[in-house]
Amino acid sequence: MKQGLLMIIIGMILISFVLSLVIFAPWIAKYDPTEMDSSSRLIPHDENHLMGTDNFGRDIFSRLLYGGRITLPISFVTLLLTAIVGICLGIIAGFNYGKLIDIILMRIVDAIMAVPFIAMAMAISALFGRKLENLLIVVIIIWWAPFARLARSLVISQKNNQAVIAARVLGANNFTIVIREILPNIIFPLIINLTLEFSSLILSLSTLSFFGLGSQPPTPEWGGMLADGRKYFLNSKHVLLWPSLFIIVTVLGLNLIGEGLRDYYDPYEILPLK
Repeated sequence: MKQGLLMIIIGMILISFVLSLVIFAPWIAKYDPTEMDSSSRLIPHDENHLMGTDNFGRDIFSRLLYGGRITLPISFVTLLLTAIVGICLGIIAGFNYGKLIDIILMRIVDAIMAVPFIAMAMAISALFGRKLENLLIVVIIIWWAPFARLARSLVISQKNNQAVIAARVLGANNFTIVIREILPNIIFPLIINLTLEFSSLILSLSTLSFFGLGSQPPTPEWGGMLADGRKYFLNSKHVLLWPSLFIIVTVLGLNLIGEGLRDYYDPYEILPLK
């Protein structure tokens, strides 16, 4: 439990550091993230450019901060919406375990989870164009399935506890039972899963942007900055180093928070019924 608390604290420090830079970007960054300066190309570091400049002379520090204002809010809001949809459907399936609606929902979940996210994103981008909006559509289509499966397993494990049985005896309807007796007991594992899925989504979106399927230039985005920097890695390592470091710190912080919460919540790692 102490180890879990330490992981949470370290993760919160890392995430707070990144978020503070991103939130206060307009006051911290000195340059417009899309402003080009051909006379300052690929500067590694100087008094004016804290992290140097890229191949177009754009300030990397400014682009990282403004890129975070795109990557992080969009990832979180999209994931939160898909989590709500997935959790609601998972609760419905778990509460109707073995019935037709449960079977249909779980077969849909199985079909969705059988398709790799990146493959689906590439297909959608090929059909409808390389836009960030299309990637978000893919997230909404696919990312609810893991939440639905987890919520279903948690509901099944809680259906026959004494509190639920007592509520049924007293005449409570299904909605009341879910809100008062089941949801409070399963919300913490769902929050832990949301934290871990958040880091996975940031990595996935950055990967797709790296392949040119996310935000299009000159919009700053962490994955796109990695794609720009790979051409100059041998001679100008800073172009690739700083975007990689920001992604690593963000994902590491979220994973530490998620793993710490899981260890704090259940130090013996008792898994829910699958």
